[in-house]
Amino acid sequence: MRARSQMYWYLGVVVLLCSAPRALGQELQINNPPSTNIMDGIYVGSYGATDLSTGGSVQITCDDFKDNSDFNAASYTTTAFSSLGTSLGSTLWGSSGATLTQYEQAAWLVLGMLKQTGMQQGYYSYAIWAVFDSIDVANWFTSHGDAGACNAVFGTGAWGSGCNSKGGTGGLLASATGQTYTLGEFSNVLILTPTGCKNGPGSCPEQEFFEVVAEGGSAVMYLLLAGLSCFGAIFFRSRQQVHEKMPV
Repeated sequence: MRARSQMYWYLGVVVLLCSAPRALGQELQINNPPSTNIMDGIYVGSYGATDLSTGGSVQITCDDFKDNSDFNAASYTTTAFSSLGTSLGSTLWGSSGATLTQYEQAAWLVLGMLKQTGMQQGYYSYAIWAVFDSIDVANWFTSHGDAGACNAVFGTGAWGSGCNSKGGTGGLLASATGQTYTLGEFSNVLILTPTGCKNGPGSCPEQEFFEVVAEGGSAVMYLLLAGLSCFGAIFFRSRQQVHEKMPV
């Protein structure tokens, strides 16, 4: 009985290790977004992608204005939003000093963007980027002479001789900043951080993304199922190895 108890304890540890948010990953193939989803020379809105481990389709939204995506297959570590309080430093922006509040603001904008169409989606995309990198976004609007987008993101009056990242009155960033966020509000949101970033934002092979888990599921359940899949793979692999070592 003791040996069997030890075996169950070991298997339980394996499941927990497999389902730990930072231990899981996804390999994604990002699909080329439609050419109509371009604002000021950059793709906006959400992207379609294929999870190469399952063959399933996912929708992802970029929060990273420092890096580029080349639409090649790439690996990402997966973090449930509920775990950010303890592992924020493992995310792309957490490693460079971003706060949990900033990730909450970005998540709120992501969910809002998915309800928009046309030009409004573009404004939301730039607002998501501006949560973490407001100066570069403002400079981009200035270089493209886009007063409308500047005022939509940073508030009315933000555009003068160029775009002022300090903002005007209202705007999407102010709306995100003015929200009161609650624990578990974004339980259906995952953060996909590319592996291979050498020096934080601007050094990554791909961009960081938000993935919204389909309604009726949750990010925690997603990670748990992924953990169980991991356990299953280890279990059947171990059975195979034992069988291979048995004498004929």
